Formats: sequence, C-alpha cells, structure tokens
Amino acid sequence: MPAPNFVSTKETSMELQDAYKPIEMELLEVQQKIFEQFQDSDEQLSTALQVLSAGQGKMLRPAMMLLSGRLFSEIRSKHIDLAAVIELVHVASLLHDDVIDKARLRRGQPSANALWGNTAAVLLGDFLLSRAFMLAAASKCDDAAIVLGQAAQGLCVGELKQNLLKGRLDLIEQDYFQMTEAKTAGLFRCSCLLGAMVSDAPKDQQEALGRFGCQFGLAFQIADDLRDILSSEKREGKTLGTDFLQEKLTLPVIHWINQDRNQKQMRMEQAAALKDPGWLTEQMQLSGSIDYALEQAKLRIEEAKQSLVLLPPTPVKEALLSFADQVVADII
Repeated sequence: MPAPNFVSTKETSMELQDAYKPIEMELLEVQQKIFEQFQDSDEQLSTALQVLSAGQGKMLRPAMMLLSGRLFSEIRSKHIDLAAVIELVHVASLLHDDVIDKARLRRGQPSANALWGNTAAVLLGDFLLSRAFMLAAASKCDDAAIVLGQAAQGLCVGELKQNLLKGRLDLIEQDYFQMTEAKTAGLFRCSCLLGAMVSDAPKDQQEALGRFGCQFGLAFQIADDLRDILSSEKREGKTLGTDFLQEKLTLPVIHWINQDRNQKQMRMEQAAALKDPGWLTEQMQLSGSIDYALEQAKLRIEEAKQSLVLLPPTPVKEALLSFADQVVADII
C-alpha cells in the first residue's frame, strides 16, 4: 500500500502537516479501509478503481471527523469505518462534478471522465456511493446513517439547485450560501458532527462541532471559488476557470453584479456577453469583489473557531483550528 499522501504532498504547508499528526496513524487505517472498498473481482472494474485509488487526496474530511472524535474519546473502529464512508461519498461527488463541469484534470491526473467517458465516470461514482452506504450499514450505527443520508441528500439538492439556476445572472448572495451550505458545507458538518456523536459527546458539543464544520465548509467553498479564478492548474492539479464558463455564479461574481444598483443591469448584460473571463477577473479585482469574497471566507472561519471556544485547549483542538486557519492562508 502506498505511503499516505495526505501529509506528504509538496503543496501541503508545514502547519497543515502538523494538524494531521494527532490522528496520523488512524488516518492510515481509514486509507486502508477505503483501499478495501476500491477492490472488486471484475477485472475491468478493478483496473478503473485502482486508478481512482491511486489519486486519493488530502483526506481532509476524514481527518476532521477523527479529530472531532478524538476531542471526546479514543478513536474506535466505528470512527474508522464512518470516516471512510465520508471520503467515499466525497470522491463519488467529485466524479459526478467532473462530468458536470467537463473537467479534464483531477489532483494533477486525467479525470475519470477524460479517461473513460462521462457514462463510466457517473457509474463509478454510483458504485462508490453503494460501497459507502454498505459500509455505513455494516457499522450498525443508526444515528450515523441518518446524518450521512441527510448530508448526501443535501449534497444532491445543492448540486441540482445549482444546475437549475445555471446561467441566472440575477442571483443574490442568499442563493449562493443556500447552495453552498447544501453541496459543500453539509459534508463538513456531517464529518465533525459524526466524530463527536460516535464519541458520545454531550449533545451541545455535538452541535458545536456541527457548527464548526458548517462554517468551515462555507469558507472552504468560497476559497475554492477564488482559486478557480486566481490560481493555476499546475498549482491546484485540477481544471480551473470552469465556474463562469459553466455558467455557475460564485460569490465574487454575484457581489460584482449586485454591488451597485445603478450598474446592475449593465453588468448583467456585460456578463451575459462575456467572451474573456480574464476581463471579468480584472473588473472584480478593481471593484473590490475579490477582496469582499475573501473577507466573507475569513468571517466564516472566525465563526467556526468561535464554535469551539468553550472546549479546553488541547493539541487536538489546535489541530482543528489549524485546519480552519489554512483555508484562506494561501488563496492569494
């Protein structure tokens, strides 16, 4: 089995590497559990799954789930199983996202849809979802299955709403945050809530960890949207610049359109006729919309950290706070 790349990639900061340390060995167990779910007796399917397995990412959601659990107890087998479930759901959603976005790269490698076509990529995502929920059922944790089901449903609702609102230039920030809370923040909330739940944390602390995950997830998506605009494919290892080309309005674009009521109609018309996304990026920088989105991400991170204020200072809590700080640390 390959060495874990969640702490060794050159793009990972020293601070983030340190944040993984309290649960590093347990993450190896999660990775092994995921590796087992990528096995199949069918030769052709097994080959495709091995390619996907080799491209595992930073294991952020499982790490946050384990850290949330470690706040209240030792890590048990249910933590490992459910952390693997969360990552499988996440990977399945990425397979579907890449089809929708027509992305050609994922984690620096050709995406599944680029390798095998859209149909195979969607079906591979469905296969991983089936494996995830079989593993969740085997954990015999009914409350966890409900939380996972709600998160998966929310993810689908958020993506579906985003697709139905595709190309709508009259969106407001409330629309953006509703979609983001469902399709991104929900799985982070699920990760942190489940960790505390499986550790039998008091109800109020379970809710606090859920709030931490939700606010973290909102900031994470804003940061990801900004990287889609400002970063490079070489740095991020995935197809960038897809959001506006796919007619998905992100927070900086929505802010730019709506920041001046007298110019709103003109800006909607400019966006509708846009051929060069670089022009829009320049306008958003000049108008302060990029800075506004960055400040909104920072605000959500501060709200996330505030959710943990009543917890005593420990290395595990500091690791969670470090994950939060790194969300916006390297955007620009």
